[in-house]
Amino acid sequence: MTRKLGIVLMLLGLLLLAGSVGLLFFNQQEADRAEAVSLELLPAVSEAIAQQQVQEPQPTLALPTAPTAPQMKAVEVDGHLCVGYVSIPLLKLELPVLAECTDANLKISPCLFTGTTMEDDLTIAGHNYRRHFGPIRRLKPGNDIIFVDMDGNAIHYQVAAVDAVPPTAVEEVTSGQFDLCLLY
Repeated sequence: MTRKLGIVLMLLGLLLLAGSVGLLFFNQQEADRAEAVSLELLPAVSEAIAQQQVQEPQPTLALPTAPTAPQMKAVEVDGHLCVGYVSIPLLKLELPVLAECTDANLKISPCLFTGTTMEDDLTIAGHNYRRHFGPIRRLKPGNDIIFVDMDGNAIHYQVAAVDAVPPTAVEEVTSGQFDLCLLY
């Protein structure tokens, strides 16, 4: 009886080990795919920004509307709605920032979570993939982060703090206390 139990437990252990190796392999494939898509999308976003700067402004009809919070300009690039890109020179990262934060979009590139550059309360969420926001924990106060919007405006930020906050701290992160928050 003890021998049979030992064999069952050993097989169960091997099955769990195989499952964890499979999960590790799957996560690595997801990270590699996300890196490839982001690297492919970044030059297209840069080109779209350049085209936005060259185009003459189109006249718009001003309609009376209720005051609303300013919105960041979003442009469709290769089927993805983008608001710009984020550059972290120390980490050698440049990543497009998608306009809508969804699980599917986070598997592609960082996303606008909330806020705007105009209101100085921009929050960008990204996956912890090694070529996305995984390395941001290595940032130190004083390091530079640059966000370039779709009009070509480069907004420079300096890291004030690198903190781990629980996923339930949404209000703390989106309170407007910081000009820029990067979440992963």
